[in-house]
Amino acid sequence: MQLLPFPSQLNPVCLALLASILTPAAFGQFATAQPLVIWDHRTNPGQFAVAEHGRIVPIYVAPENPETVKVVAKSFAADLESVTGAHAQMLESLPAGDLPHERPLDLIVAGIIGHSPEIDRMISQGKLSPRSIEAVQGKWESAVIAVVEHPLPGVHRALVVAGSDRRGAAFALFTLSRKMGVSPWTWWADVPVTRHAAIYVDARDWIQHEPSIPYRGIFLNDEDWGLRPWAAKQMDPEVHNIGPHTYARVFELLLRLRANTLWPAMHPGTLAFNALAENAKLADQWGIVMGSSHSEALLRNNVGEWDEKRDGPWNYQRNRQAIDSYWKKRLQQNGGFENFYTVGMRGVHDTGLEATGTPEEKARLVEQVISDQRSLLRKYVNENVQAVPQIIWLYKESLDLYRAGMKVPDDVTLGWTDDNYGYLRQLPNGDERKRPGGSGVYYHVSYWGFPHDYLWLCTTPPALIREEMTKAYDHGARRYWILNVGDLKPAESDIDYFLQLAWDEPRIASVTQHDFLQAWYAEQFPSRFAKAIADRMEQYYQLNFVRKPEFMGFNGYDDAIHRTDFNPLAWGDQNRMRDEAWQHLSLQTAALEKNMPSAYADAFFELVAYPVQAAAAQNEKFLAADRSFLDQSRHQPNLAREDSARSQAAYDRIQSLTARYNSIANGKWDRMMSSAPRDRQVFKMPKVAIDGPPVTPLPEAWQAPKNFSATQASPHENLHATFAEQDATVSINAAHFTSKWDGTCSTWMVLPDLGISGASVEYGAPGLLANSAEDCDEPAQAAPWLEYNFDTQSNQNATLTLDLLPTFPIDSRHRLRYAIRVDGGIPIELDASGAGEWQENAAPTWSANVLRNCAEVKLPLGKLPAGPHTLRWIYQDPGVVLEHLSITFPDAPPAYPVAPETRRHGT
Repeated sequence: MQLLPFPSQLNPVCLALLASILTPAAFGQFATAQPLVIWDHRTNPGQFAVAEHGRIVPIYVAPENPETVKVVAKSFAADLESVTGAHAQMLESLPAGDLPHERPLDLIVAGIIGHSPEIDRMISQGKLSPRSIEAVQGKWESAVIAVVEHPLPGVHRALVVAGSDRRGAAFALFTLSRKMGVSPWTWWADVPVTRHAAIYVDARDWIQHEPSIPYRGIFLNDEDWGLRPWAAKQMDPEVHNIGPHTYARVFELLLRLRANTLWPAMHPGTLAFNALAENAKLADQWGIVMGSSHSEALLRNNVGEWDEKRDGPWNYQRNRQAIDSYWKKRLQQNGGFENFYTVGMRGVHDTGLEATGTPEEKARLVEQVISDQRSLLRKYVNENVQAVPQIIWLYKESLDLYRAGMKVPDDVTLGWTDDNYGYLRQLPNGDERKRPGGSGVYYHVSYWGFPHDYLWLCTTPPALIREEMTKAYDHGARRYWILNVGDLKPAESDIDYFLQLAWDEPRIASVTQHDFLQAWYAEQFPSRFAKAIADRMEQYYQLNFVRKPEFMGFNGYDDAIHRTDFNPLAWGDQNRMRDEAWQHLSLQTAALEKNMPSAYADAFFELVAYPVQAAAAQNEKFLAADRSFLDQSRHQPNLAREDSARSQAAYDRIQSLTARYNSIANGKWDRMMSSAPRDRQVFKMPKVAIDGPPVTPLPEAWQAPKNFSATQASPHENLHATFAEQDATVSINAAHFTSKWDGTCSTWMVLPDLGISGASVEYGAPGLLANSAEDCDEPAQAAPWLEYNFDTQSNQNATLTLDLLPTFPIDSRHRLRYAIRVDGGIPIELDASGAGEWQENAAPTWSANVLRNCAEVKLPLGKLPAGPHTLRWIYQDPGVVLEHLSITFPDAPPAYPVAPETRRHGT
């Protein structure tokens, strides 16, 4: 591909980055060449002048096109005006023939193949490449952009945007907007648009291919402390709630991000989406496919629309006729729009099915529910019910019913879900992948629930989204992806990443987290800042992966605040090291903010400064409070007062940062940001030493080790390994293996941006995720392995601790098995399966795992003599991700999350 110039303010490094990452990943693949927007000068005579000399070419959309194309064309015209300062004229008709003009008439012609007479005429006359038209016609959300000479009578040249359908044309127009420097987040994150005098487009055809995931979008959820109060004041004051003005902005954002699906806000107190008929009409106008959450079958918002006093119990065993009538009314109202229907049944809100009987009896009941729902769909939507998009979400107890044998019609999509904390519970097996209805995924980057909410800051690393959603894609979950985004803000970069992945999974999955972030921030800010911002945000994600800010109280759903596990008396003082890491990151971010051009001040605060500095303050609040009690126990009152004051100042800083967020952009975001969503204790000022004795005693882990003297292997000529025992511990990041064997099925892959101590490692690269070792037809002795060499000086009983990403078995036919072999001994097989959110006996293990982002497995090794050792990790099942491994002896000091790597001096 020949690259043409990007905007002049981009440096060469970022030019290459954007060309290789953002352009193809975000904006589609090629037929012959990528149309590239360039500024201010023409590089070859074939390029089409969209704007020059203070004039923008008119835009024509034939009246036969759907309203979606017309609405988006108007937004595109506004984008052109914001870039150039000139007015973009929308034409309602074309010249009747060859008419005299002061200058040749050039046009932008946008529309749908088969609905635009002028585009169809160009096709029939061969003026649009037959090969390009063949590549998009009849395809899903596809388009061709081409420059055509003398396309129509009276027209000299035309930039033609020909979509296969209404969203295909819309996405192509917004692609041009994004390429000429209009970020999708211009309105939602106040990203400025840089002015340019001229815009030219390369003349060669460009193809927008079908997306990787046909249906992809977001779920507005848990909106009580941000989106709803903000919308009620700023957007829809006439309804005092989330209403059509809010949804219009959401719909536009979705199309700018090449998404097509929305689950609307649905919490108690939120106006039901269909309470206002104009909402559904507006969605259709923008071409958005409406759906509803896992507990809201057939587009019904049960919380806002079902009244048990009026309608009876929400129990299909006892109240079938009333519930069927309730569903029927919604289908009569909305069946004419483009929808993707949730089927099945759960409780009124996010609760289990209200029914009696065994799991098998409940499974039969849900089967009857689905059958009755399909009868309604057949009657009120389409007689061919198999053509109606339907999905059942296997969420919480619904997955148990499915595992108990619940039958789902083959044309109904199976909706798989994560555990609410980013780890997919199950994916389709080989037989399930053959179903015509396919599979989808519901994924969270925001959540209200057990073991603790995370509704404040968006801290899910794109690297984790990539790991789990690529796994889903590789296992055939490719029909429907939906992302729970909470209040939408401040999840901007995660939303964009998720939707880029859904649009072009194979390409974006090959991009590292850092490269994605650098390219994304180069879109939002002057590119010279992009790498520095990406570096800061990488640190932000890494520190928060160890512990989210909402989890810094080390409390569970009971809301009782505890001391943190960052030990101030071990490993160089983990309390102070974490505090200093956050403060350093906050200072670096403040320095970037100070140097940012003033036009970008609001956007930088929303996208970077607020999340970084608020998370830093939340950490300091708890770490300093802990330290104040340690000072007090050491009879250091001055230090205790100083650390108490630091904790209070950090709390105050969160309040002032949040107040600033709600006042920026002239108050545009007033009430959007809460410093205490759901008023959890973790957001309040914790008790500090000056308030009196601690509520709970200091942890035993904070006491100095007894009868212990640190050991450190001395360097000499005959070193066995890079890693050696230190403080009765050998600590190794999983990516730092000594040697490996890949086997024949796939390869070992280092995940550089994901892990509690940095990187992690997994067998099976994206697109090559292996089956179990048995499926590879390899004998056990030839199974893939990693080997770690280390030296010890102790001569005592040892314990191996393995820290795994808390994933689940990849499908119903696999476990999470692996084996450990120490010093050439007999392999010990282990299995990390079994953690489950709603299974009572497994919940404590699972909850601990997700709060610390690792599943900790301990294996007694018996007496391990001093000297050199080799540990072999042997692959057995896919989806096992190793983050860290530690070998500890008695009296080893505790660490959180792990001890620093015990590298031998000089290595």
